[in-house]
Amino acid sequence: MRGLTFMTDGSVPAGTDGVPKVDGGSAVLSGSAVSGSAVSAGGRASGSRKGPAKTSRVNIRDIAAAAGVSTATVSRVMRGNAKVSEATRAKVRKAIDDLEYIPNAHALALTTPPNSVTLVVDSIVGGTYSEMTAGVEREAAAHNMVFRLISTGGNWSEPEPLLNELLSQRPRVVVLTATDIIGNAFDGVLDQYVEKFASVGTTLVVLARPRMGLSQDIAVVDYANESGMEELTKYMISLGHRKFMFAGLRENSSVFMARYRGFRKALEEAGLDYDPSFEIPLDDDRSTVMANMMASWQSGASDCTAVVAVTDAMALFSIAGLRKLGVSVPDDVSVGGFDDMPFAEDLVVPMTTVHAPFGDMGRMAVRVGLEHPGASIVMPTNLAIRGSVAVPRRS
Repeated sequence: MRGLTFMTDGSVPAGTDGVPKVDGGSAVLSGSAVSGSAVSAGGRASGSRKGPAKTSRVNIRDIAAAAGVSTATVSRVMRGNAKVSEATRAKVRKAIDDLEYIPNAHALALTTPPNSVTLVVDSIVGGTYSEMTAGVEREAAAHNMVFRLISTGGNWSEPEPLLNELLSQRPRVVVLTATDIIGNAFDGVLDQYVEKFASVGTTLVVLARPRMGLSQDIAVVDYANESGMEELTKYMISLGHRKFMFAGLRENSSVFMARYRGFRKALEEAGLDYDPSFEIPLDDDRSTVMANMMASWQSGASDCTAVVAVTDAMALFSIAGLRKLGVSVPDDVSVGGFDDMPFAEDLVVPMTTVHAPFGDMGRMAVRVGLEHPGASIVMPTNLAIRGSVAVPRRS
C-alpha cells in the first residue's frame, strides 16, 4: 500500500526532515506530521505526563493558556468547528503557531467526528485516475474536508491491511476504484467490513465499476459503458461502415466487457455480420498492441473499414500499428475510442471517442457518500465526434 495525505490547502504532511513520512516502504497516512515523545532505554516516554495527547513538549492545555481560552475551545478550532468567533479562532491559531504545536492525528481521530475523504486508486498516473482524483479532492474541499489518497499499485489480493488502516483513520467517506475483475475475491472481503466502517461513522463508495456482488450498503458510482460504446458504433454504422474490427478484448473485466457488449449490440441491431477472429486483446504495452494490430490486419482484417477500440490508449496504439503498414486514418480506416483522455482532442488526427465524465464521477462519489449511502448511480457518457472517423471510401 502506498499513500500520501493531501490537505485541502494542498500541503503534504512531512517528517522532521521535511520529506513525506514513510514507514516500511509505504507512506503513512495521517492528518499531519506526528512526532511522539522520546522513549528512554527503560521503555518509558520521557517527559510524559497525564492529560490530553500531545506531541513534543506542547499540549492542548498549553495552547489554551497561551490563547486565554478553554481547552474545549482549542479543540473546536482544531476540528474546524464553525461555532467559534473569528477573533477567538485567530488567537488560538496564533498560539498554535507560536508554540509550534503539532497535533497528534491518531488521538484526534479518536475524539473528533470523521471529517475526511479517502480515495483508494490502482494508480496515481493516467488521465482516468487524475480526473477522478481531482473530482474527489474538489468536492472534499467544497465541504471543508481533508482529502487523502492511497495507491494500491493494482494489488487487491490482500486487502485486509489496507481496510484496517482505513478503519484506524476513521474517514467520513472512503471512495474505492476497486477491481472490476469478474468473480474477484475483494468484493466479499469488503462486504465483511461494511458494519465495521459504519461503527466508526464511515460510508463506503465504489467508483467507476458496476455493483456486481457488492452489498447494498455500499454506494456505487458507475458510468454508461455499454450504451456509450453502442452509441459510438451506431454513429460509425450511420456513416456507412459495415465491416468492423474490435481492439481491446478483456473477458474478465466487467467494465470492458460492458463496452464490448455495446459494440456487438449495435452490430446485431443493424443486421451486420461480424468476424471475431480479427479481435485483438487489451494490453497496456504499446509495442504489443501495435504488433497484434499489424498481424491481424495482414491476416485478413484489412477488409474492415472501421476499428472500435475499448479505450483511447488502445485506439492510439492501433493507429500507430496501422501507420506502420501505410494505412491512413481516417482515409483508409476509421478508428474510434472510449474515455476521451486529455490527449484525444489534440492528436494530429483528433480522436472520435466516447467522453466519460471522470471528474464529475469523482465529485458524485463524495456527494453520495455524504448524503445517499448505498445508492447506485450510473453517470451518462456522450459521443465526442472528431476527425478519426469519417465516411468510408470503400465498401
